[in-house]
Amino acid sequence: MQKFLMMILAAVWCVSAAWSQIEVSGEGSVGYLKSEQGFSQYVIDNGNPTFIWRWDLFANMRISDNVSLMSNFRMLQDEVFHIDYFALRVTDIGSTGVNAQMGLIDLPFGNLGNRRFPKENPFYDLPLMNEHLTSLCESDYKLWVLEPQFAVKGDGVRLLDQGLYDLGVEAFGRFGIFDCAAALVNGMISETGVYAPKGLNANSGFGGILRAAATPMTGLTIGVSYATGSFMEDQHDDTNSAIYQEDPSEYPQHIVMGDVDFSVGYFTMYAQAGYNVWTFNDADDDNRKISHSDLKAFAYSVEATYALTPRLTLAARAGGLLFNTIEDSVPTFSGLVHYSGHWDRDEFRLETALNVHVSRELLLKAVYEWNRTYDVSQDPLDDVFILQSVVSF
Repeated sequence: MQKFLMMILAAVWCVSAAWSQIEVSGEGSVGYLKSEQGFSQYVIDNGNPTFIWRWDLFANMRISDNVSLMSNFRMLQDEVFHIDYFALRVTDIGSTGVNAQMGLIDLPFGNLGNRRFPKENPFYDLPLMNEHLTSLCESDYKLWVLEPQFAVKGDGVRLLDQGLYDLGVEAFGRFGIFDCAAALVNGMISETGVYAPKGLNANSGFGGILRAAATPMTGLTIGVSYATGSFMEDQHDDTNSAIYQEDPSEYPQHIVMGDVDFSVGYFTMYAQAGYNVWTFNDADDDNRKISHSDLKAFAYSVEATYALTPRLTLAARAGGLLFNTIEDSVPTFSGLVHYSGHWDRDEFRLETALNVHVSRELLLKAVYEWNRTYDVSQDPLDDVFILQSVVSF
């Protein structure tokens, strides 16, 4: 892997030196992290003090006046080379102001944008709605709400799949004060198709995404997004699946989100709120379809930053997840049990951060995450402290 990576870097460097139309940039970050040692998915490295790192490389090629090729490569401490973004973009098609891109694209949903990268993100994690793993199990689509360690260990389906990249096609444009976008993609925003085997479409249909935003005045943008599609993979060959021999397109996800960006002077604010519905069906041992309660969730996130000086910035973010009540049979390690209550634990996270801009290229961050879990007998100890340095080039 390291040899392959060095070959790519050498090729990009040689080409960029020979052809000025290729732009190469990147970000690298290293840090120290310590979380408490409670039983929670937010506990990192079992609560042991640990060092962390991340590297992003951006390579953009201008092919002609209105055709570009853009890419983003990422590597973390897992030492796996991730290709997050690889898109062919065509701008101002037929002088209409409409643009299109295809390939591995950035999904037009919400207002996370470039804040998914360490240099633009004043915190360490993404908003809670992009990070939380629900009690809906990714491997069998069963609700392990009474065995929370099943999801805590990393097998739950997210409401929003972190950076939100997927293979597909998108059309977008700006018309006066309005920005509009529409996309068809392999997966859904809870489980983007790029993470499916071979990155292909694991469902019988495509996911659809619509977004519209308005900028009525300088410093204020208001947007709304909607996505719908199948969130379950094809399980025809899995006899243990909750949806054995059922068409995955019968199990859709619908999610709508509103967002606001606001800035004035040295103050900026980003807010998002979303309502998600998973239409959930199951089958018993005789493959008879059983209808279950829809799984609904409300998610919100509000963050603000204020530049005390050109080099010193304070930031705070509050985010939460609220889940609806269901009455259903849910699995346990001892068999099915009748359950009435929330299908996942309500969560709240408060983050505070101090950012020091040592230079234009170097950023230092100190971040504290305060996590609270409700509907449990004892809130787990899972607060996190992070020191991180980020350099851009």
